[in-house]
Amino acid sequence: MTLPTFLGIGAPRAGTTWLNTLLASHPDVYTPTLRDEINFFDQYYERGLSWYETLFPQPEHAERYQAIGEISPQYVECADCPERIFKTLPQSKLIVMLRHPVNRAHSQFGFYVQRRNYRGSFEDFLAARPRALERGFYSRYLKRYLRYFDRTRILALIFEDAVIDILQTKTTLADFLAIAVDKFPPSAGSGKVNPSSVPIFQFLYGCVAMTGRQLRKWHLEPVVDFVMRTSIPRILAKGDSLPPLDEELKQRLSQQYQDEFDELEQCMQIDVSCWRK
Repeated sequence: MTLPTFLGIGAPRAGTTWLNTLLASHPDVYTPTLRDEINFFDQYYERGLSWYETLFPQPEHAERYQAIGEISPQYVECADCPERIFKTLPQSKLIVMLRHPVNRAHSQFGFYVQRRNYRGSFEDFLAARPRALERGFYSRYLKRYLRYFDRTRILALIFEDAVIDILQTKTTLADFLAIAVDKFPPSAGSGKVNPSSVPIFQFLYGCVAMTGRQLRKWHLEPVVDFVMRTSIPRILAKGDSLPPLDEELKQRLSQQYQDEFDELEQCMQIDVSCWRK
């Protein structure tokens, strides 16, 4: 049986697609190729390990990899996931990408504009979905994991720092996963991955995304995965860039997180000073 040695647990809209692309570029790292997010521990746990292990290499092929893992950003918020992961993978290493809470919420807004045909403003979005800001209180979720995992087994990366100093990010990941940093391709990590846009065919793209969600509920993931590997999603996603986040609004919304920043730095022993600027 081949099971992951590491998991990317979040956070949603905080650069996990970028992280997955970076890790997948390393020849000694395996991440599932059929889909980006497995969601075993939160959505498909009842399917059992026999289903989960089919997403990873057979033992005879797994020997070529130094690290095997998957990234499902919803894990960080799932109340049941910490215990489930610990019972199944007690020796696993966990990686969490964290982004300024307001920027993360704005990226979630962009996701709804792009894939769910949302037509309102960012402020309208927050009024209708206040949880978008609540999800930025990361320490609440990470403390659940600290009940089961030693802090040294959880690597917290700050998105804003990670994408600026990519070489340092590669070094940090290599040290954490015990892989060779020089095997990362020089270009890995450069360029935007999964950017938000306002599609030209916004309604059509929203219908396609809604159909995909329904097919997954009917356990027809192979159909969705096949379509996602085609050029159809990229064509439908083309359009104008999402309007930038208003800085005055960001500063006003950020005030609610000042204590959270302190709490996060203390419990995870990380530096979020770039969020305070």
